[in-house]
Amino acid sequence: MKSWNRHHFTIAFCFVFIVVLVGWSMLFNLTDGEIPNTFVQYDDEGRIIGDAPFPPSADFPFGTDREGDDLFYKVLEGAQYTIGAAILISLLSFVLSFVIGVAGGFTKSRTKKWTQSVFTSFYFIPQSIIAYNILYPLLWETPQGFETSFIERVVWQSITLAVITAPTTAILLSNETREILDKEFVTSARVLGGSRFFLFRKHVLPHLKLRLFIIFPKITIQVLLIIAHLGFFDLFFGGTDVCYGPACDPPKPFVQEWASIMSMSFVELTNAWWIFIIPMTFFALTILALTGIARGLEGWLEEDEVKVGAGRMEPSSEKDKGTLVESDFVFVDKGL
Repeated sequence: MKSWNRHHFTIAFCFVFIVVLVGWSMLFNLTDGEIPNTFVQYDDEGRIIGDAPFPPSADFPFGTDREGDDLFYKVLEGAQYTIGAAILISLLSFVLSFVIGVAGGFTKSRTKKWTQSVFTSFYFIPQSIIAYNILYPLLWETPQGFETSFIERVVWQSITLAVITAPTTAILLSNETREILDKEFVTSARVLGGSRFFLFRKHVLPHLKLRLFIIFPKITIQVLLIIAHLGFFDLFFGGTDVCYGPACDPPKPFVQEWASIMSMSFVELTNAWWIFIIPMTFFALTILALTGIARGLEGWLEEDEVKVGAGRMEPSSEKDKGTLVESDFVFVDKGL
């Protein structure tokens, strides 16, 4: 049994943090789902001693917003929407980029160079700007209302974000696949009649397997950042509820995910800072946890590569050094 090192502990700790946060959020929403509310606080004699928003204190460890909602439970309610949506979108983007990238690695057509040049442009164009221009007609409510349902908007938004984030990952996987296919043992297998599917199953996939686990959390971080940027543009996940009448409230989300909470509470940064800082802290911790998983997997992969390389370079016995030993001789008894 292999002993655990710091990379294993990093991966386990960060993974448990995300699982506990999402699991707790789902359990909270599946049970009562009621956020504790304290708009006015009274003392033992029934006198008013304060009103919302309450800063972090012994009574309210994370504080409350201006409506009196406990910020911890408000953030907890939105965890399943934010992290869950990011994971599902990342999974769709991962599958799409894996198919395109591996297929591109096996392809040597003239259009490959042109396609790769187009995909490379996504490294330099802010993906949030692309997403905003594509999703604005879908997510921003018009005076006539939405023509699509909430589920339809979520599905189309997820597909759009998956397509936007796929090209950069597809280029990475294409280059990794091409590098594996250029190795000598793969060339020998191709000369001996190995089909593309055989090369993929026996050589490409085993070498890509751990790197795929490294790529997935990075895609999830990318999706989370795009969702957060869209939130600050008032394009909330699943659509933005816009009022066009007199004395209307600001645009509101349909679900309390973290991007919408941070966007709507940003103006409170100079007055009631905790209303913005608390959801932003949980968002940052989630990003750090995903980064920790990716870094831990990278360190784990580097250690395995170093061990494999050292095993190949180290002589196994005195015979590998060219030194004659007793076992190299066979004694023959001629009966003399």
